[in-house]
Amino acid sequence: MQYSHLSRYVSPDPHNRWIKWATWLIREVTAFVFIFSGFVKAIDPWGTLYKTEDYLAAMGLSIWPNLVTVGVFILCGFEFFIGVCLATGCFRKGSSILSFILMCFMLPLTLWIAVFDPVPDCGCFGDAYVISNWATFWKNVVLFAFTLWLARYNRYCACLITPALQWIAFIATALFIFGIELAGYIYQPLIDFRPYHVGSPLTEQSDLQEPEYMFIYARNGETKEFAIDNLPDESEGWEFVDRKEIGAGAESSEDSNSGFHIWDENEDVTAEILTSDKDRILLLMPDMGDVSISTTWKINSLYDWAMKHDIDMIAAVAGSPAEIANWKDLSMPEYPIYTADDTAIKELARGNPAVIFTEKGIVRWKSSLRAINTADFMAHDAAAEPMSFARDNHRLLLNFSYLYLSVLALLIMASFIPQLKKLFRLWR
Repeated sequence: MQYSHLSRYVSPDPHNRWIKWATWLIREVTAFVFIFSGFVKAIDPWGTLYKTEDYLAAMGLSIWPNLVTVGVFILCGFEFFIGVCLATGCFRKGSSILSFILMCFMLPLTLWIAVFDPVPDCGCFGDAYVISNWATFWKNVVLFAFTLWLARYNRYCACLITPALQWIAFIATALFIFGIELAGYIYQPLIDFRPYHVGSPLTEQSDLQEPEYMFIYARNGETKEFAIDNLPDESEGWEFVDRKEIGAGAESSEDSNSGFHIWDENEDVTAEILTSDKDRILLLMPDMGDVSISTTWKINSLYDWAMKHDIDMIAAVAGSPAEIANWKDLSMPEYPIYTADDTAIKELARGNPAVIFTEKGIVRWKSSLRAINTADFMAHDAAAEPMSFARDNHRLLLNFSYLYLSVLALLIMASFIPQLKKLFRLWR
């Protein structure tokens, strides 16, 4: 007797019927968590990369940056792929085993994070949904139990895509998630879960109250912190190094939009610079040491283009005074350079360097510098309208998603053709 791909995996024992339905429920819940977790991290590969670097720093590990980037791409895609396989029943034995192996790694990792708290949040759902470290651990305890169940009972549930077509689902899933990751890495995240999304104000008047900071100065190899009202005399050899936010605001700055602040040495000039009604281009560098000097010609050309079209342009960078001085010597910029916290810059836009266009204080578009198509902004055919550089990320995501879901729907329908034929014969 021959069985279809949908019926031959169902347990014939009626006493195991509850196992089949429980497995269906567990499988779909687990699939949803894996798909959601992988997708929101893949949408913003830069954010996942930053979180991974935090992990490595907490562990005291130093890994080649390009290798870390490749690992982030693989991890996000792998998690999403497992979720799709569980949801559709593709590679049922392999996907259930791989999900269990992944949870065997993630469960002790999140326990370590919950106990020792090396990072504020684990980033398991990216910036889309932030939960506490202990909540993440207990979530993984449940997922570990679910994947253990699936490793034992997943064979009792039917697959929605016949094994003969599952290789197509594999290719379609890989292309979809890799395309999402590549777009988020080269351009900007196709869904922006951060506070400063397009259409939002860069600063709020209520946010312009100067936060409390400690200022770090160095002299003769000695590093010391000073309050704003007790700054040292630089004529005595003290050199400004960095600043750090203190007080309750520092603890909550990652969870709320406390406004983007820029500094001219140790003076907060946000109110004077960012709240004017003029259109403005912000050049952002969260890590000056990682910016190639070969980009200076394009940046300077962008500045000339901005001046030609009556648009202000400033730079907000995270770097030491020595790095800023070296950049000025090499690039000879005509635009003013201010400093900002690297975390705030990374939250504002992804990429190094990144470019933001604001219109009367409202964010209109974001892009990494390399994603802006114009090679020379002063060319005769260069665009004159700043909004011509904007990209409709939502439309791009919708097009990707519609195409991918259509492929999966066709595969599922094709897998059910034998059953439909059989039902048609019985009807006739």
